[in-house]
Formats: sequence, structure tokens, C-alpha cells
Amino acid sequence: MRLIVGHKNPDFDCFASCIAAKKLFPDHTVLLSGIPQQNLAQYLSIYEERYPFLTERDLSEEVVDSLIVVDTASKERLGERVQMILEKVSELRVFDHHPDIKEISIKGERKIENVGATVTLLLEEIRKRNIQIDSIEATLFAIAIYEDTGNLLYTTTTVRDIEAIKYLFQNGANLIEVSDFIKYDLNYDQKMIFESLISNLETLQIDGVTVNVSVAETDKFVGGLNAVTSKLWYLEGVETLICIIRTGKKTHVIGRTSSNDVDIGGLISELGGGGHRKAASCTLNTQDLSEVKRIVLESLRKYLNTGLCAKDMMSFPVRVAYAEMTTGEVNKIMERTGHNGMPVIEGNKLVGIVTKKAVDRAMNHGLQNAPVRSIMSSKLVVVSPETPLSKVRQLMIENDIGRIPVIDHGILVGIITRTDIMRASFSDAVKRLPRKTVHESTQIIFSDVRELLISNLPKRVTDLLRTLGRFGDEIKLPVYIVGGFVRDLLMGNPNYDMDIVVERDGLAFAEYAATQLGAKLVKYEKFLTASLFFKDGFRIDVATARTEYYESPTELPQVEVSTIKKDLYRRDFTINAMAIKLNTQSFGTLIDFFGAKRDLESKLIRCLHTLSFVEDPTRILRAVRFETRFGFKIELQTSQLMLQAVQQGYLERVTGQRLRQEFEKILNEKDPPVALKRLSEFEVIKRMFPGVFYTSAMEEKLRSAFYFIPWAEDFFGSIDRFYVVMFVFLEYHGDTALDQIKERYGLSNSFITELKLVRKMIVPLSKIVSSRLNFSDIHKISKDFTPEAYCYLSSYLDMESQAYLKEFLQRKKATKTKIDGHSLVKNFGLKAGRIVGEILEELFCAKLDGIITDDQEEEFVKKFINEKTSSKALER
Repeated sequence: MRLIVGHKNPDFDCFASCIAAKKLFPDHTVLLSGIPQQNLAQYLSIYEERYPFLTERDLSEEVVDSLIVVDTASKERLGERVQMILEKVSELRVFDHHPDIKEISIKGERKIENVGATVTLLLEEIRKRNIQIDSIEATLFAIAIYEDTGNLLYTTTTVRDIEAIKYLFQNGANLIEVSDFIKYDLNYDQKMIFESLISNLETLQIDGVTVNVSVAETDKFVGGLNAVTSKLWYLEGVETLICIIRTGKKTHVIGRTSSNDVDIGGLISELGGGGHRKAASCTLNTQDLSEVKRIVLESLRKYLNTGLCAKDMMSFPVRVAYAEMTTGEVNKIMERTGHNGMPVIEGNKLVGIVTKKAVDRAMNHGLQNAPVRSIMSSKLVVVSPETPLSKVRQLMIENDIGRIPVIDHGILVGIITRTDIMRASFSDAVKRLPRKTVHESTQIIFSDVRELLISNLPKRVTDLLRTLGRFGDEIKLPVYIVGGFVRDLLMGNPNYDMDIVVERDGLAFAEYAATQLGAKLVKYEKFLTASLFFKDGFRIDVATARTEYYESPTELPQVEVSTIKKDLYRRDFTINAMAIKLNTQSFGTLIDFFGAKRDLESKLIRCLHTLSFVEDPTRILRAVRFETRFGFKIELQTSQLMLQAVQQGYLERVTGQRLRQEFEKILNEKDPPVALKRLSEFEVIKRMFPGVFYTSAMEEKLRSAFYFIPWAEDFFGSIDRFYVVMFVFLEYHGDTALDQIKERYGLSNSFITELKLVRKMIVPLSKIVSSRLNFSDIHKISKDFTPEAYCYLSSYLDMESQAYLKEFLQRKKATKTKIDGHSLVKNFGLKAGRIVGEILEELFCAKLDGIITDDQEEEFVKKFINEKTSSKALER
């Protein structure tokens, strides 16, 4: 074990020095002794997860090889257990800024120099090694220096401290954050101003935004008014504070805000001052306080707007734990997902929060089989989606909690973590999760579609939906209908495929419903799904609300129980990610988390997150299928993600069977050529079928074939459209390439054999048809063609020639001969053999071309036999 420690009851310089030391010695772990000072404790209530650390009670008996001590050189200022370690450690370093201390009792390698803060020493080494720091770290280090130097006013302050502050500002130190946590010591004149400001403080409501304003005045010059304002702002705990202070002949306007609804920088800039959005000041050459106040309040209205709220920064969908889950099950989820806390649901209600620390302690005590409800915290602090950032932050600090659930209409729609709070303030320092959303809106839509259900659906379907909702009430489970049914209901398209999702236990619901309805139940327990089959063939699919996680890209997902929002979030596109609640009290409530209704109205196909096509590349084909079916457009970012996934080779990682299934669905849509062209634009065709190049000539062939196919399906009874397209795609492929595609997509041996034969004769045969030669000429070449081969032939023909081909096929189907092989042998004295086949073929061709009628068959056969006999005599 290798540790970095500071003195007991650490302040900001102690803690910041620990973090700076870890930048220099990343293989060491930070350890804090005692109770942090109040402002540091408040800081850690938000940033604890940003800076992992141990406490003395977390220490094991493991030997410590290296110890780095910061902000003290006195053994007595260390924690008791650290003092014990100090006696045994082999490698010891000390960093401190108290060279005048009488007793330096810690031995080892020491760097103790006369600067205002220990972190200054460590920052100099960080700069020398060119180690990068982000804005959160820069702000922490700045707080430490300001606090230990009395805002650079203590006599211990050195130029080195000022140089460190300059470096920190260059790296994004946030002065507002500094003022949030710093403690100020005011001089006498400043205190007099401070007391006057407190007495004159008033709270105003301006366009719905709370603003606190105060005035003070003195005839002498007083410096440090920014510090006075910041201290008042901090102590009063208000969101927005504007202080108007006259000192002599000048009046100063100083503003501070933590609200995203107020642009203090814009206001002060208009008055001729400077600063930034949340902190700024100016000096005016006037002594009229009331006039300045009037101008400030009038101007302020222009700089009020709606800022970040809970809905803008929350993480969603929310992964939850159910109260009956074991601690071990929750631990497994946390280890796989990296979550440090999860809300706990019981009976569809939020009942608590469980943290990774609590889970780890329970696991260490062998409580992996204990229900998670036994270790959760039932101290619930929740907010609505509209709660402002400042209020969320305040709740997190006041309640010393690391995550706050967001509730809307009684539904858990998101959660705000410490990371989300940091992300809102330091977008450059905290990387967003890679699984970013693509949908633009976080506003959840709840609307009543009961009338739509009643007016657009058969009564039997509506009654059945109400019944399923009642079943959910009876066994206390939330029930929803989801997916394509909801999409098509809103679009006015008939769709009676019923996909039911049940939160918590879909299998229990399916069993109950099957018993009540007298339906046959088939369960798929691995996937938490079931199907109900009715005697008339009607089917209902039931699934447990679940989330999917992919152990690797393109693999089939693993599933686990989740909420309706997570269940919808795992779906392919926003338009398929809506639900209608069926429970009696909420029957007909449409739930739209992801802007699906908006995308339906805008006719857009939009994926739900940026890894959608990496996790399941078959969604690329599905996007094109929906775009073609509905006449929609694939949204720009979605199309970019599709192309990226294709170009990065993700399609090649999917099994041929899955790709073929999706491809065949496209071929059965109403306009496959349009979809195939779109697939080519996304480079799907050449990736799925190496060696296939989608040219204008190929496009024309496919259009011709699909013009012919509907007639062929009616004529032949069925057509395998996939094989028709394969005829066109593979007509120029060599044997090796054919074998590869045959193996990947399961093409039959008979198809490959026919393809090799037909493609040799396709050009001359198409010329025969186009030239309107005899039907018998077409028949002799194509008599062994499958229906798919005739469709392939049609790809070479224009509409008039296709009409001639149709006439040929109809005539061929209708042409029958009365004389068969048996009658030839019996009545004409022939022996069974090749000659019989030749006569029957010539007879069929003569009838096909209309040369003879039924009554002329016998005469035709006699004549043919005589000619054959004469020919043989001449040969002899």
C-alpha cells in the first residue's frame, strides 16, 4: 500500500495538497484523518466521487511501503493510525509550507519552504513535469491558496502563490466556486459595510426570478468590496445578490449569482463594468444610490432567462434495484455498470437509495443474500424536472447525499448525481458518458389517448386492453402496451399486434392473464417474456420491463428487470419508444419520454443514443425499412451514426442469419428498390455482399424485377424475393466469392447451381423474349426455370417485353396435351425411351405456339414419327 496523508481534520490546503500529490504520484491513495473542516465537508458532499479517498477506519493491516505527508511536518498533527504507520514505513516524503515550526518531527525526504500554501509547492512540480489539470482541479487548488493566504492578503503570501493563482486561472479555475467555499476575514471598515448591507437587504421578485438587493455607503475609501459581497452572498445563502455601495464620490455595483436564470455579467457589462455571467462588478462616478438602484433593476430584466433545471442535467433512463433483490444481485449490476448508487423500487414506488459503499460493506460481512431493502437508505430527497440547478445543489449539500431522484407524474424519470452537478458547472473537465442521447428533448409528454383507442380500434381490442389493465390492478403490477401498436395508433394505421410490457414481473402477469382468459401460455423465462395464444389464432406477447446490456458490440443482448423508461430506451428508434398505460386509473395515458410524438409529426427516424448501431447494427437496415414504409426521413445525426457504424465494420460482425432476416423484411416492403438504393447510399450493400456494386444499371434491373414480382407472386403462388435479388447481385461473382456468400447467408445448393446456369443464357433469352420469337423458343431454354429465375429474366426486360413473358407463362400453364407417354407406347407401337420424350416435347411446343389443336395431335404425332423413320432410313 502507498498512501498520501495530511493532518487531522483537514482544511482545503491539506486536501488540495493530497490531490496535487496524487497527480505527481498516481500510484498512491489519498487518506483523510479526522473530520474535514466545515467548508471542505460541504465541498466533498458534491465532489467526493470525483476524488476517491480512504479514511483511517478503511485501513487494513496491509504493510504501507510509501507514505507522502502534506501540509504538516509534525507527527502529532497526524491521525493515530497514521502515526503507527509512520514508524514502520520505508519510504517517506514530506511537503509543507511551515518552515518556522519549532518541532519538525517527521523524518524522511522533506520539501518545506516559505510559501502561503503547501499546494503552491506541489503545483510548481506539476507545472515542471507538464502534468495536465482540469478546471475542477484548478478550482480546488485555487480555493486552497486563497484560504491559506487570506485572499492573498496575509503577510505569508509570496509571489510564488500569485504565480500559482495565475496558472490556475489559465487552466479554468472558477472564481464563483472559490467564493462558494472560501472563508473571509474582514477588516473593521469592511465589517461596517457588511453590517449595513445586512440591515438593508431586501428580496425582490422580478419576472418570477428571486433577486436580493442591498445598499450601503461610507464617505471613506474601503477596499475589498468584492470579498464583502461574496461573504454576504455565502452567509445569506441566496441565489442572486446585487450590492450597491457608495464609497466617497464613487458607487460600486457588485453582483453574484448561482442561478442560471440570471446573467450578472451581461448586466454589469451594460453598466460599463466587467466579469462573467455569474460574478461581475463596476464602478460608477455618481453618489446617487437610489438612481443607481433604479437603473440596475430596470436593466436586470433584460438579463433574466431560463437556465439549467433538473431535466437538463439528470441522467436517464434510471437503472433501479427492486427491494426484493439480494445485495449480491445489486452488487453484480453495480460492478458491471459502474454505478455508485441506485434507487430502490417497491410496489412501483420509490422507497430508498442504495449506495455502492453500503453494498460493499454488506458484501464484506457476508450479507450477499440479504434483501437490498435491509441496507438501503430510506432518506428520500426528490425533485421535479423543473427544479433549478442551484436548488438541487443546495439539497445535495444540506442532506449530504450523492444522488437525487427526479420524479414527474409519480414516475421516476431521471437521477441527478454528483457527476451531473459537476458536469453542469465544468463541462470541459467531466467527460459525458459515451452512450449519449440523440433525441433532443428531455421533456416528458403525458397525454390522454383514450378517445383515440376507442375510435380507432375494434371494440374487442379496446375491451381486451381494459381487461389487461384490470389484471394489472388485481396483482398490483403496472401494465403498458408499447412499440409499433402505439406508433401506428397515432398515425391512424391499423395494427393489432399487441406487445404488453409489465414492470417487475411480466411472467407472473402472463400466467394470471392466461388463466383468466383461457389462453394457452408459452413462457421464455431466459428473456423474461411470454406469449398468450387464443383459440381463434389471436396472440398477445408479454414482456417484463427490462434493460439490455451488450457484453460486446453486435452480440445479442443480455437482459435484466428494469422500469418502463429503461425498457423503452433500449428500443431502436424514438417512434417505437412510446407506451400507453393500461391500468384502470391511468388507462389511455400516453407516455413519451424521448420526443417520439414530435418525431412522428416531423416524419423523422431518430435513434435513441449514439451507440445504437454499434450495439445492434441490424438497426441500420431497420431504419431504412421504416423510412421507406412511412415515407419518413432519417434524422441527420442518426444517418451519420449509421454510416460510421457501417464504415467501421460493425455489419461484418453480425451473423448472416440476422442480416438476412432484416434484409428480407425490406424486400417485402411496398417499394424495395427505393430501400435498396438507400442501403447502397449507406454502403450497406457492398458491406453485406462483397463484390456487389450498386450501379445505375443494377438499379434499373431491380426496378424491372420488382415491377414483375407482384404479378409473379399471384401467378406462381409465392416468390422468394431474396433469391430474386441474389440473382441480380451475384450474376458476375466467381466461384470463391459465391461460396463465401452462400456460406454466410445460407443459400441453397440448388440456387447456386441454377444461378451458374441461368446467368449464361440470360442475355440471349432476354433477346428472344424482346424479339417476340415463338413461345416454344422461350420454353426450350427456360423450361427448367424456377419462378425466381423468371423474375430474374424480367429484370432484363422492359414493360412490353414483360407483358410478352407473362403471356408466355400463362399460355404455358394453360397448354395441355391429350396424348401422353403411355398412349404413345400403346397406340403407336413405340418403346419407352428418348424418342417418346422428343415426341411429347415437340407436341407440347406445337400446341404452345398454336400450330395445332387438340384434334390435330394424333396426325401431328404420326407425321413426326414418319419423318423420324425416313430420316433414319436415309442415314442408313
